[in-house]
Amino acid sequence: MNLILLAAGNGRRMKSNLPKVLHEICGRSMICRVLDITQKLKNLNTTIVVQKDHNLIKENINKNFDEKKVFHFAIQNEQLGTGDAVKSALNHLDNSLFTLILYGDVPLIEFKTIKLLCADLDSTSDLRILTANVIDPKGYGRVIRNKTKQIIKIIEEKDASVEERKIKEVFAVPLLIKTKVLKQIIRKLSRDNKQNESYLTDIVRFAAQQKLKVQSVNLKNEDEMIGVNDQSQKIFAEKIFKRRLIDFYQNKGLNIIDPERFDIRGELTFKKNVTIDIGCILTGKIKLGNNVLVGAYSNLKNVEAGDNVEIKPYCHIENSKLKKGSSIGPFARLRDQTTIGQNCRVGNFVEIKNSFLGFGTKASHLSYLGDAKIGKNVNIGAGAITCNYDGINKNVTTIDDNVFIGSNSSLVAPIKIKQGATIGASSCITEDAPAKSLNVERNKQTTIKNWKKK
Repeated sequence: MNLILLAAGNGRRMKSNLPKVLHEICGRSMICRVLDITQKLKNLNTTIVVQKDHNLIKENINKNFDEKKVFHFAIQNEQLGTGDAVKSALNHLDNSLFTLILYGDVPLIEFKTIKLLCADLDSTSDLRILTANVIDPKGYGRVIRNKTKQIIKIIEEKDASVEERKIKEVFAVPLLIKTKVLKQIIRKLSRDNKQNESYLTDIVRFAAQQKLKVQSVNLKNEDEMIGVNDQSQKIFAEKIFKRRLIDFYQNKGLNIIDPERFDIRGELTFKKNVTIDIGCILTGKIKLGNNVLVGAYSNLKNVEAGDNVEIKPYCHIENSKLKKGSSIGPFARLRDQTTIGQNCRVGNFVEIKNSFLGFGTKASHLSYLGDAKIGKNVNIGAGAITCNYDGINKNVTTIDDNVFIGSNSSLVAPIKIKQGATIGASSCITEDAPAKSLNVERNKQTTIKNWKKK
């Protein structure tokens, strides 16, 4: 079928320079959340209606979807209402298909609802809308039915009478229509209303007047129709979406110590016996193996952890891989394409950037390792650092297998510490260290006996 996704709203109430549909729900833009659902439909001809300055929206969509996905972009030159927005997309529609119309700022719609709306279409179906019976209909268009319960129109709240506003059945946004019918009716829409806008919902009135078949599908979960127009509504929608994700993960066996103190802002995949402690934030793509523990208040972004990895509390890890059996933290920071090998130990207040640690290597305390290639079974003493930046370039430190780096040592890159070498504590090493050598660089100690403080 055809899909028209309306994404040209200004979003003035968001008080932001960012287009409204690019505000994120759990780490992904609202428009991409909607597209995630619609792209499960096969053979979809998708048109996204945007404003003239739509580069940010286009970039966001292209970044988040496969290049093989083809999206048409139609420009709404003036903000004259939802009906006018749909007019902008007409040239991209296949007349032989049905057209599904969705809003880019209604991000909680579920696939099962779309499937229900689109089920059992035949030649007798002309127009189908989603409706909901709600306790508080404020802000929504009311569904008006005649004495035989046939839908005759949808009236927007600002144009509704006092009696009409008492109606609890509301339009829940998705609309499905024969494309030929849409093209015929859309040109009849006017802006003769209190908002001086062309309403998409007026299609229902014209269809009923022409004795076309107008059907409704009732939405059971009204959360799905929540629109986001300001920051408070965004936070409300995000809480609902997060709860959905947590329920999904828990049903798959994820042990979340306290769901109220857990934030997921991306995609999470995991195997068995994985535990997430309180206060953790997971962003981007997270992949966790068997028996992984993520300690309290840790922040992970684009992290892959193998089996039996333990991430202790208060770690910040991004764009990094942790191989099986490694232990990280507490209070460790890993970033910029760092790989921690099997059975490694990275301890408290250790920062590692763009580096590789081989099997069994340990950096237990207060170290900085930047742009380093470190072999197997290396011991990095407390306070040891790689001096990787010379003011212009980032330089590489190479440390071979079975090396011992003494505490408080400085390794001035580019430099190689060869297999089995030892660096004495508090040394500043500026030249390559040969294999199996002891390397010490420090001034001779001066001792003044019987010294009295002033």
